[in-house]
Amino acid sequence: MEKRALNGVRVLEMGQYIAGPVTGKMMADMGAEVVKLEMPPIGDYTRGYGGETGPAGFTPGFTYWNRGKQSVCIDIKKPQGAEIARELVRHFDVLLENFTPGVLAKYGFDYETLSRVNPRLIMCSISAFGQTGPMAHLPGTDAVAQALSGMTYLTGNPGGSPVYTGAYIADNNGGVNGLAAILAALYYREKTGVGQYIDLALFECLFHIHDIPLINHLFTGVNPGPCGAHRDEATPCGIFKASDGYMIVVVLAHQWEGFCRLMGKPELITDPRYATQEARNQRKYETVAIVEEWLQSFPTRDIPVRMLQENHLIGVPVLDLPGVINHPQMKARNALQTVNVPGFGDVPLPKAPFHFSETPTAIQPELSMLGQDNQRVLGKYLGYAPQRVQELTNSGVLGEAALLRQRRNSPAG
Repeated sequence: MEKRALNGVRVLEMGQYIAGPVTGKMMADMGAEVVKLEMPPIGDYTRGYGGETGPAGFTPGFTYWNRGKQSVCIDIKKPQGAEIARELVRHFDVLLENFTPGVLAKYGFDYETLSRVNPRLIMCSISAFGQTGPMAHLPGTDAVAQALSGMTYLTGNPGGSPVYTGAYIADNNGGVNGLAAILAALYYREKTGVGQYIDLALFECLFHIHDIPLINHLFTGVNPGPCGAHRDEATPCGIFKASDGYMIVVVLAHQWEGFCRLMGKPELITDPRYATQEARNQRKYETVAIVEEWLQSFPTRDIPVRMLQENHLIGVPVLDLPGVINHPQMKARNALQTVNVPGFGDVPLPKAPFHFSETPTAIQPELSMLGQDNQRVLGKYLGYAPQRVQELTNSGVLGEAALLRQRRNSPAG
């Protein structure tokens, strides 16, 4: 077996949509055995996200967030199903879930109950608002977490409507925080033998990544608003329009003199309107116009990007997704790994962005249909014979994809 950072760690993921599955897929990329516990009849809702491709149910969304995981399908709403799932918990290091608080507790999946089954268990719950407080019982999404964290208010142009981000940053950031918290709990358990419960709120995780605007408010009382394409505290710093697209330019205070010479405007070095950072901040959009005039004097943005980088200044193009995927830096970092997806063929997917010297990170090629691993998992951990698994499937305690049932009942199956 190839060395991976989390070889030997067993994760039972009761995740759905994004936040929980993000944590699970990153742990799988680092070698953990991740078993996704889904509920019939459809399992994780992302099995229908973006449209199904054949009866296997490998939709783009499900594949993206759940590659590298096994699937067991157990109806925990049935007492027998709940008991089987709790027996599984006894054999796992981590239980990961992102249901609305209170939902799993109705079926005996609260930490107090499960820790009696497995005192070494680390249980991580990710929800929009957390397990405590006046909003804990409410359902929530990425959008509401962004709004409640203050992030939406700070995103957009001054005087305009707030703007939603181009990615589910609350869900994905919550998933990464889930990974960090679980790894810390695993380390603590290695020293003490004691498991613990982790309560993560998406809005709180997102609030934690605030920086300069929050710092200014906490220390001065000023309520900052959205800064749009250009940061308020450093000019020039932001998104600039070039001849054939947009680019990022950042000029630190000590780099202003060299930047002026690069633009062919040495007179700005001593011009009191632009000579200091404070003066440039007061004339932010005048400074932006000067920089954009220089950028647009070139037929393509590649030229000023190269000039900036050759002079150790900060300048990069604003890329669309194909531009990112095909960028030489992405290729050099091996950030994408090709996975064969039934119905789609070979698809490059991003793997966890950790580059270890001893334990490489890679996507495990496993991609499971709903309930495909019922026999493997229940046989391995609970000793169930195939006949027993079949009886539970026939009674509705276990579920499976229609294609699996068809294969088993076909003459060739």
